[in-house]
Amino acid sequence: MSRIPEAFVEEVVGRSDIVEVIGERVPLKKKGKEFAACCPFHQEKTPSFYVSPEKQFYHCFGCGAHGNVVGFLMEYDHLDFPTAIETLAGRLGLEIPREKGDQEKLDRIGRLRQVTALASDWFRANLRRHPEAIDFLKHRGLTGETAARFALGFAPTGNHIEQALAGKAQPDELVATGLLIQRDDGDRYDRFRGRVMFPIRDPRGHVIGFGGRVIGPGEPKYLNSPETELFHKGYGVYGLYESRRVNQRPDQLIVVEGYMDVILLAQNGVHHAVATLGTATTAEQLGLLYRQTDRLVFCFDGDAAGRRAAVKALEVALPLMHDGRDLRFAFLPEGEDPDSFVRAQGQTGFNRFLEHGSVGFDRFLTLHLDESIPGDDTAARARKNKEAHRLINTMPQGTLRRLTARQVDRHHGLFGRPFREEQARPGPIAARRPPPARSEDHILLRLLLEHPALVERVRPADVWHGGRPPAVIERLLADALEEPDRQAAAEQRIVGIENLEIATTMLEDILEKRRQREALAERKRRQRSGLTGDEQGGRSV
Repeated sequence: MSRIPEAFVEEVVGRSDIVEVIGERVPLKKKGKEFAACCPFHQEKTPSFYVSPEKQFYHCFGCGAHGNVVGFLMEYDHLDFPTAIETLAGRLGLEIPREKGDQEKLDRIGRLRQVTALASDWFRANLRRHPEAIDFLKHRGLTGETAARFALGFAPTGNHIEQALAGKAQPDELVATGLLIQRDDGDRYDRFRGRVMFPIRDPRGHVIGFGGRVIGPGEPKYLNSPETELFHKGYGVYGLYESRRVNQRPDQLIVVEGYMDVILLAQNGVHHAVATLGTATTAEQLGLLYRQTDRLVFCFDGDAAGRRAAVKALEVALPLMHDGRDLRFAFLPEGEDPDSFVRAQGQTGFNRFLEHGSVGFDRFLTLHLDESIPGDDTAARARKNKEAHRLINTMPQGTLRRLTARQVDRHHGLFGRPFREEQARPGPIAARRPPPARSEDHILLRLLLEHPALVERVRPADVWHGGRPPAVIERLLADALEEPDRQAAAEQRIVGIENLEIATTMLEDILEKRRQREALAERKRRQRSGLTGDEQGGRSV
């Protein structure tokens, strides 16, 4: 998608009222010149989230969330930048100017969404006409209300969809959405036949693909849409749209293995379960889920396959484990899956099992290594500890990483100063640098490293009070950054930094506050010294 003209973005941001936009989603209360609320991005009891109508910015003093109206929509509504601008433009009655090629691509995506929506409606209508499909769902314990909530359908045996949607969808569109398969000789046939259909929806509710479960003999048991312009199975999550309709910021999300697990948990009152789409968990999927909540619980079967899946999920999740996030694992008793367990134990029993039967990711890590590396002698413990720290070192720098390392060391019989620090010393002479502290200078550096185009904005002397930037920015401008500088910048967590428009606004806001702060400090110094500005400059009055 080509870039939206910067002038249009500025117009949309300038005409949008951040208090009005946020107030539609979060209950704001007037507090002086600003508005306050409990932060929608982390759990808290005392309001620390402030919205400034004057500066058109929001800031949370608890978790550090910060940005303008576009950044808020991206974070709260889980939108990408173009969609956030489109949403704001729609409120203002503005149409986004686009280049021809870009508009054609958008039109095609919109058209393919229409085709998948038509197909979903057709599958749903078929479900009512095929008793064998209804009997299959009833046998699994589903109610009609649940089937309607998840828009379940049925694809009859044979080839029907092209004719059923004739005049509404072109054959090449059905091929492009994966509903038809076209052979090299030009013949086409239905991908889904004799299957209960599960529409897969993105967080905004668009049908992007399908899963199909065969109800008679046949393999594979489950069949998903192929990779298409709409559907990328490594990025999507089943059940997330339905979960968000109940609560956009749940206390936790439960990751299970199958569509039916998600559906039957919801039917039994556990509304915040999701499933990956027939693949191992990906970083993109976890990133999407952690934008909804700070706590994930993987609930897998207790067999060998379930444990292997959990280990893979752990390895993928560790690089995303920032401070404030939680990750737990729960393994069901032998012979049980979430579907059967919740029907037997009910909502209360299932939630109790998750609360008391799950283990934290650090405990699961040590349990896994104890099982995979046999022995409890010194050599075995050393091997386990080395492998544990290989995984822990993929975590972001922060308190959670340090505590995890300490806990793992204690499990392996290492107390006091962690031995990994002794091994980390480059030599007996080299001095070890203290860990870099969080500072405004490093936040500025993080913004500039993320978007090199912004460097020119800080190069002029008049940007800085006194004409000289801080030392770390001087080193950046002189192309003389040191590795600790880059490391300290990389540790700064800034919501929305990947978007140039948001990053630019943040940069300007920090620079302006800095100039004001330093000018005030200089005035106070003058007052304390008893000199006026002209006297400081060497002139008498």
